[in-house]
Amino acid sequence: MSATAGLTQGVVLHARPLRENSRVLDLLTAEAGRLSAVVRGKAGSVQPFVLLDLAWRGRGELPTLNVAEQQRVFPLTGRALVCGLYLNELILRLYPHDAPIPEALPALLSAYARLAARERADTVLRRAEWALLAPLDSGLEHVDPAELDPDAWYRYDPEAGMERVAAGRSEAIPGVALQALASACDVPDNQARVSRDFMRRLIDTHLAGRPLRTRGLL
Repeated sequence: MSATAGLTQGVVLHARPLRENSRVLDLLTAEAGRLSAVVRGKAGSVQPFVLLDLAWRGRGELPTLNVAEQQRVFPLTGRALVCGLYLNELILRLYPHDAPIPEALPALLSAYARLAARERADTVLRRAEWALLAPLDSGLEHVDPAELDPDAWYRYDPEAGMERVAAGRSEAIPGVALQALASACDVPDNQARVSRDFMRRLIDTHLAGRPLRTRGLL
């Protein structure tokens, strides 16, 4: 990492105290991906669910944040807030440090905006989960909605890929729901539960046993 980072956009995923008047921030940024930085003396704007213009200085694992200019606030409350915390934790658990993934920040900001607009939480989460997982899973990234049969059923294995299976088979998902996920559309209401279960199994595979604390709140 360079001694001084140029200005880039990002959000705070999590903050924890370091010492008096200092905190360690876990950030998702447009250009540097996920990173941690120390912030000193700043309070109000350096919070989760705020889009920031950011810059930092220093080398090593904990550079110092020296610019954090607020650009947009996403007012999340109640269930929408819990959903936002869940997506933040998902990125913290799955994304490596210092690995730029250009699709991640736009997907997260889109989810924040839809949650703030009080759209249905389950449809927002399914679209966001797919968008955040696809860059980490080449099998998902290359699923072509046009090649899926909406009347068929499919099973996905991260190693073997997508395979067509018998209707109603355990761990399978209907083609119509899979098409919606893969094309960044909302899943039909009658496919909400099977889509949730499909994405949960997929996420659990990538988590490899690591827990998600916010899942219990959902």
